[in-house]
Amino acid sequence: MKTDALATSPILKTSISNSDKPKQAPGLDQALEEFEALFASALLRTARESNGTGWLGGESSAGSDGILDFAEQHIAKSMAKQGAFGIAKTLSKSLNRQI
Repeated sequence: MKTDALATSPILKTSISNSDKPKQAPGLDQALEEFEALFASALLRTARESNGTGWLGGESSAGSDGILDFAEQHIAKSMAKQGAFGIAKTLSKSLNRQI
């Protein structure tokens, strides 16, 4: 039968080797994670500035703005490491198809 011929075909028995996987540019994942962190940091900064007050509800000053910028960057890096927005993952898939 035809189905038996297909089941024993050598084409179907081949497996994908490591050399067949798409190649990735060195450091691409790290760069994309940093890009996602920049995006998250800008989003947090915009949210804080649009409120007109600090995150804790008080008046903003040069000192508190510096501390809040540092905190926002740390939060943004943590969000990017966890893939909160999925930007790095999506761009990685897209760019790896083109390499």
